[in-house]
Amino acid sequence: MKRIIAGATGFIGQHLVKRWLAAGHEIIVIGRSREKINKLFGTTVKAVTWEELAANGQPIIAGAQAIINLAGENIGAKLWSEQRKQEILLSRTQATATLAELCASLGAQSPGLLNASAIGVYGLQPAIDKQLPPAYDESTTIDFTQTPDFLAQVGRAWELAALPAKTAGVRVIWMRFGVVLAKEGGVLPQLSLPTKLFVGGPIGSGLQAFSWITLNDLCAAIDFLLDNPHISGAINLVAPGCVTQKQLAKALGRIFYRPSFIKTPAFVFKFMFGQMAEELLLSGQNVYPKRLLELGFKFQSPDIESALKKIYR
Repeated sequence: MKRIIAGATGFIGQHLVKRWLAAGHEIIVIGRSREKINKLFGTTVKAVTWEELAANGQPIIAGAQAIINLAGENIGAKLWSEQRKQEILLSRTQATATLAELCASLGAQSPGLLNASAIGVYGLQPAIDKQLPPAYDESTTIDFTQTPDFLAQVGRAWELAALPAKTAGVRVIWMRFGVVLAKEGGVLPQLSLPTKLFVGGPIGSGLQAFSWITLNDLCAAIDFLLDNPHISGAINLVAPGCVTQKQLAKALGRIFYRPSFIKTPAFVFKFMFGQMAEELLLSGQNVYPKRLLELGFKFQSPDIESALKKIYR
């Protein structure tokens, strides 16, 4: 089966490519640099640049099972200057628009478009003492004309950029990712390091919601969506067991047999990282995978304790 993936050089994309190659699929990787793609994957995939796609895209994507679009700048790699925020936004919307318009040109003959999004599309939620805020799911109404915070602005513009494909009758899935947990990449190594060094504990109040999914469950869920062509629309790719940041810190402490009560005040992160800290570390949202569960997907790691045990043990 031919599968096309954009943004495959990130840690999620690399894992998907290895998984699909092992399953015998033919993989086409779209990226800015043919050299980078070849360095990562050698001759096991076919490398296509965005320029080549723009010049001759229809024959490249014709006959594929689906296009999986993960392209976008790492949202937490650098401080959020105004220029950096534009880079984050445009790297997502421009890549998505390019693929959506190409798919629209093929109409009903186009492969499906599984486009990355994020749970930030729902907007941030204020923390509630001693409990999680009410959960968002795919039936939650979103006003796409409003952008209450930067992550919502990115998520909503990102999803709107895929509309030309949907309007043309192409199967489109908006994959709303939570925080992806893995030992070898993403945010978990940074979150777990203070605990390993005996200084673990909550960030800020510790009451902010933390919606997450393991890398293995994420990849299995994407395969599930690929294997069920009747599924379209928004899908929350999060585990059902949302926790507070304080509960995450305690779970990490139990895994590493370390203390988990040393609180880092919010002002430290605000001083160091500004708006990025406010939205990525000190706020959050409680998101529930209603559609995945209703469709019959089975999580291997539905709660944070079992997830961390599988990752670290």
